[in-house]
Amino acid sequence: MKYRLLELLQCVRCRGDLELAGEVTRNVTHAPGEIFSCKRFCSLDRTPRIPDIQRCAECSRVDVQTGTLTCRGCGHSYPVIQSVPWLFERGCEQRSGNLLSDTAALYSHIWSTGSPDAPPHSAHLDAMEEALGQSVVHGKIGMEAGSGSGNDTTAMAIRHPSIELISLDISEGVYHTYHRTTGLSNVHVVRASVLSIPLKSDIFDFAYSYGVLHHTTDPEGGLREVVRVLRGGGVVSLYLYEDHADNPWKAIPLRLINAIRVVTTKLNARLLSGLCYLLSPFVVLVFSIPARIMFRYQTTRRLAAQMPFNFGNSLFSLHTDLLDRFGAPVELRYGREELVALLEACRLCNLVTTKLRTIAGWASRGVKRAEAGL
Repeated sequence: MKYRLLELLQCVRCRGDLELAGEVTRNVTHAPGEIFSCKRFCSLDRTPRIPDIQRCAECSRVDVQTGTLTCRGCGHSYPVIQSVPWLFERGCEQRSGNLLSDTAALYSHIWSTGSPDAPPHSAHLDAMEEALGQSVVHGKIGMEAGSGSGNDTTAMAIRHPSIELISLDISEGVYHTYHRTTGLSNVHVVRASVLSIPLKSDIFDFAYSYGVLHHTTDPEGGLREVVRVLRGGGVVSLYLYEDHADNPWKAIPLRLINAIRVVTTKLNARLLSGLCYLLSPFVVLVFSIPARIMFRYQTTRRLAAQMPFNFGNSLFSLHTDLLDRFGAPVELRYGREELVALLEACRLCNLVTTKLRTIAGWASRGVKRAEAGL
């Protein structure tokens, strides 16, 4: 954790300022890149005076590996574990029953498997930008809410090195993100819930969230949190599941999957992961390969676009998608009218809603009204 992050964080419980307290272990890195200076106070020297650029450069190379973040207001404490601050409000988990902890456990399993050294792929980010017709990155500072294992965070940070980016996720996938971005000076990684974002209001120029809000118990509350941290005029880009009400090819199988989910969401994550691994080749052979063949011909291209799981590219490539589909404790879906109502309820304007070309679901974009005051 970089000291610069302290100026951006806030207590989940009372929204007070946080400070490092007690014993702290630090490491000095040598990652080149932009220097992002604090604006209100110096967290490293604990002084209200902002030091010169040389001192900021020294600070940018310091990584806080372990320590405790304590709220100056209510005194509540949060740990820094392996360089990532954990900022949870346990009351949120209690209000959601076991759904929040079950969701965190599932996605910790999903995003912690595989090697953190694997090169990141930006298929989701690329698909969103293609659908929306513009970059999701705007201004000088932004946030990814629900970053998984950090594929899109890493891609955005590399493509836009002068942009400061906060990467937030509820799962232990944050450690994959941290590992992938340790050589980048413009990324901060935080473990927290999108329902209680531990970041100050009105500070971000853009926010990006792919496939997250529909897995929460309160999508509107989560989106309000995302909008809260945006400045007036800030841009939010979202991906949400669609209900497929206009496509029987997907609507009918979806009803069957929802019936099966009554059982599968109660299975151990490792067991379900194994079952989805075995199921993936079957789904690829039945749906993905025929769809890829049909995409080649003009007369069948439209039908191929309507087929479920038409995006599989190898026998086991759908493992994670199936695990997500059968294992997520909460899964909500939207029609266009419901999506627009959600965006408008959170006082977003200049709305864009469109479907992704190759991956089923809604890509949407909205601008925070300057007077929103969320």
